[in-house]
Amino acid sequence: MAGLVGKYAANKLLGSQMKKYQNKKVSGGDDPFFALVEDPKRPGKMKKVKKVIPAYIPEHDALILASVKKSAYRLDMCLFNLFGMRFGWESVIGIVPGFGDVVGVLLALSVWRKCQKVEGGLDSGTNTQMLLNIIIDFVVGLIPFLGDLADAAFKANTRNAALLERQLDKKYRPGGRDDRNVAGLDREKRQQNRKSGIYHPQDPPPATVFEDFDDEAEDRRQFMREQDAADRVRQPERTRVPTQQPQQQRSGGGGWLSKLTGGNAQGADSGRQQTGNVRR
Repeated sequence: MAGLVGKYAANKLLGSQMKKYQNKKVSGGDDPFFALVEDPKRPGKMKKVKKVIPAYIPEHDALILASVKKSAYRLDMCLFNLFGMRFGWESVIGIVPGFGDVVGVLLALSVWRKCQKVEGGLDSGTNTQMLLNIIIDFVVGLIPFLGDLADAAFKANTRNAALLERQLDKKYRPGGRDDRNVAGLDREKRQQNRKSGIYHPQDPPPATVFEDFDDEAEDRRQFMREQDAADRVRQPERTRVPTQQPQQQRSGGGGWLSKLTGGNAQGADSGRQQTGNVRR
């Protein structure tokens, strides 16, 4: 149940962004949001799918990964295409000489610091590679115009999001490292597919599950069913206490209401009877 909650919460965080940009073209194999897969219903055709976070990533780290992917897409890809490359806010800010490059580094460092918050932190190799990506991005961006194009092509934040995915996949995937064999795909073919952004439906990148755009509603319904079932287990039924039947009130007794109504009426009737006996 905990894994399902983590998956649902993290992918809900990404949902609005994916819906906003679902008409954008897929930008290579490291696109944080989307991928192209071979359509099993139409041989030789491709279909666009969403990259969602699998249930085996714990909730805390799943939410961090979702936030990193969201930031990477905004900074590197969310705006427009030019010369076959995708541009985001960092590329636009980098146009301003000097100042733009400094702001770009600060934004990249904020994404890197977010990655540090995963459980246990980053391993030394991943951490070094992320910082090296940021340094290369900054140095290349200092070159006027051509540097901005190279910066847009390099996409340090997107690379770092992919590095985080690989670390979390290696850490949490059931059975350890992903060594599955997909029929008809050798290692070289898989690498080519991932670089181009075209995948086999059963061969997603690390820490990723492919989901069709019309699967979101069913995923939400499944989450609610699982949550309701867990709530019924956690909340036992209340013990029913037998209700005692009130005892019959004795003549002349009862509460204040009977004293004001029945009790007084009985007293009055008794008084009238006694008066009648005396007169007789």
